[in-house]
Amino acid sequence: MKSNYKKKLTLSLLIGFLLSSFFSERMEAKIELIDRVIAVVDSGVIMESELNQRVQDIIGRLRSEGTELPPKELLEEQVLERLIIEEIQLQIGDSAGVKISDAELNRALSMLASQNSMNLEQFKESLDANNGSYSKLRDSVRKELIIQRVQRGKVGANIEISEQEIENFLNSEEGRSKLAEQYNVQQILLSLNSEAPESEVNSTKEKGADIIRRYNEGESFEKLAATYSSDQNALEGGSLGWRKATELPTLFSDVVAKMKVGEASELIRSGAGFHIIRLAEKRGDVVKFEDQTLVRHILVQLSEIRSEKQTKDLMNEIYQKLVDGEDFKQLARQYSEDPGSKMEGGELGWSAPDTFDPAFEAVMNSVDTGEVSRPFQSSFGWHILEVLDRRNEDISDDVRKNRAYSIIFNRKFEQELQRTLIELRSESYVDIKLNS
Repeated sequence: MKSNYKKKLTLSLLIGFLLSSFFSERMEAKIELIDRVIAVVDSGVIMESELNQRVQDIIGRLRSEGTELPPKELLEEQVLERLIIEEIQLQIGDSAGVKISDAELNRALSMLASQNSMNLEQFKESLDANNGSYSKLRDSVRKELIIQRVQRGKVGANIEISEQEIENFLNSEEGRSKLAEQYNVQQILLSLNSEAPESEVNSTKEKGADIIRRYNEGESFEKLAATYSSDQNALEGGSLGWRKATELPTLFSDVVAKMKVGEASELIRSGAGFHIIRLAEKRGDVVKFEDQTLVRHILVQLSEIRSEKQTKDLMNEIYQKLVDGEDFKQLARQYSEDPGSKMEGGELGWSAPDTFDPAFEAVMNSVDTGEVSRPFQSSFGWHILEVLDRRNEDISDDVRKNRAYSIIFNRKFEQELQRTLIELRSESYVDIKLNS
């Protein structure tokens, strides 16, 4: 399961940058200082001007937030330590060949611009108009992106999350609260006295089984509820309304969580009788439905011993065999050069959008269910495909697990990051010249 971890750039970077530009200009107007090395960090140095600039960044931001300033000496020590840690990580990134492309940098800056309701060009103009430097901001963002990549490489690879951890989180009170789905549930209640004789119990069971069968064969659940249910909401189609799992009767909550939309349950026994519940809809941040396609294909590739014309002729021959009624599965096993699907009769299983080569995907989407395509070419070779079925699948369970994984990963990442940064600091050569 891949991590979707991505540490967002914050507006504090921009606010501090703009404020520091203002304060630094005021300072430079009063006095002119000769720059000097304030710390040596392995093969690099930190200049006094960097420290002063960063201190002014933070002072400006704290003042804008109305926060009381700490003593300047303590602030300088903390800022210098942060610069040292950043320099260590930038050197690691440089040694590892980490590069941030202009496209990636522009995406990050566009995100900052959109947070200020601007496009990138408007953002640049606004910076220049407010005594900011767009080129300096680009450099700051580039460094932050390099540091993020170094952290992911150093820390992310060491984080392990088991399936049991994910399940434990999903079943915890916090997990149920953060990843809660809402269900629109209907029910049919076949009332039965708790002391009813066995013959009456069996008769009610048979009645319930017949109702389930009739629903599965296409009868309206609402009509069946209005006709047979003893519940007070029978005339409303048995609707219980939108509820979280924790708001449903315990008998229902575990069952509903495993149901597909539109599915009716088996009989559920309670002190009131037998229940049949139907999941009409569900919603929530983790609820997602995906269009999927079941397809099979025959692949023939160009080779040193088969020219493009020979390949096309072979595919046309196979296509004609299919038109004449020969079995697709047998022809796939005989001719297909896709080792992953050949012995399965060419079947590729249920696939999500954007799974296949664009040319293959385009033909698959244009073919009706049960239809065989004409031969066509993709980057893998020549294909004939058949769409076996299509469905809109509920993948909410996968989304919930991925979201749980992300929450657990981010927590572990923060803990591991602090430990890793302390180790990197202790293993590096640092000579501080703050008081020299």
